[in-house]
Amino acid sequence: MSSRCGFVFVLAVLLVSCLAVVSAGEAQTPFSDHSFAIRFVTDQKQINYVADQFRGQLRRSGSNASVIACSNVAQVTEQGIAKDFSFGAVCNVQNGNDRLTVLMCDDSLAAKFTWRESGSLTREDVVRFIKRNCPPGR
Repeated sequence: MSSRCGFVFVLAVLLVSCLAVVSAGEAQTPFSDHSFAIRFVTDQKQINYVADQFRGQLRRSGSNASVIACSNVAQVTEQGIAKDFSFGAVCNVQNGNDRLTVLMCDDSLAAKFTWRESGSLTREDVVRFIKRNCPPGR
């Protein structure tokens, strides 16, 4: 009976060791190693859809700001996770008497919505903003 207990103990130690190695490997995987597919949205209906999604997210967050229009809309998808994607854009936002140009992104599947005032207006800035703040699959 004692050899059986010893075998179970060794098996348990090996299992815990394997889990620790796998977890450590996942924790050390740098974000930059992930491969992303990037698509710049040009269809006006889809651009309007993204702006509507941002309007809804602002309302749900309790903000008084309102999206007027968006440009440089990008969709970022993590390779291998086709169902999870994030949208981002440069948007003009009305907040009281102030009109701001902001970067916005949303990964609605993971409930990540972020917006910040920015002087960055290029499509590449939008993609960087998405990867930093609303990365798909994270």
